[in-house]
Amino acid sequence: MLRAVLYALVAIFAAALIVIVLAPAQWLAIAVRSATQGHVELADADGTIWSGRATVVLGSGAPGGARASLAEPLAWKLSPWPLLIGEIDLTLSHPSALAQPLALRATRARRLDIGPASVRLPASLLTGLGAPWNTIRPGGIIVLTWDRLQFEAGRMTGNPSVEWQFASSALTPISPFGNYRLQTSGGYPGTQLNLATLVGPLEMTGNGTIADGGRVRFQGIARVVPNADPAVKAQLAGLIALLGRREGDAALLNFGS
Repeated sequence: MLRAVLYALVAIFAAALIVIVLAPAQWLAIAVRSATQGHVELADADGTIWSGRATVVLGSGAPGGARASLAEPLAWKLSPWPLLIGEIDLTLSHPSALAQPLALRATRARRLDIGPASVRLPASLLTGLGAPWNTIRPGGIIVLTWDRLQFEAGRMTGNPSVEWQFASSALTPISPFGNYRLQTSGGYPGTQLNLATLVGPLEMTGNGTIADGGRVRFQGIARVVPNADPAVKAQLAGLIALLGRREGDAALLNFGS
């Protein structure tokens, strides 16, 4: 009888070990979808939660809503050993979106460290998030860069920046109409925002903050540069009208209160 119980326990342990080792990638896909409320999905997940690949899909989160995906799959490697002490060691790689593998480390002290990265994404991916992106239908490249990010106790240290390069939109034939950079500073909360135009006939500038609780306040302006050709000005009028409340030939980029 005792031998039978021991055999049963060994069998149960072996089965549990096999399930852990071969845990399907779909489990991770389900977790990501739940954590992001459907805004980020890992479609066609293949492999295991320890080493796998899947297509990244951005969505509005609503049933039947807009969706857009990266053309190439994202790959991940999750080390099992740090999990034994309650930590996470995850590495992400992508052939075109990531210039180098991206390392994420979560510690028992509830701190998340994200290594240096340069992330290049097609701006068209934003249409998957729904309004207003599915109306603007942006083109060009979105580049996110940071040296190091750290999240702990509702706070973030690090100064990520975002560039919209070769910006275009289905609302205007002017393509590209500019390159733009949104620079952050000061960590979070209390993040300082600075929007600047690097080049192009459509000038967008402004400043703002991200306060505790994610409250965003931003004030800026979008307008055609003074020396632009009148035809260019006319072709950008529709896009400018959508960006904010009109004030003459410009639009006020005011968000939050």
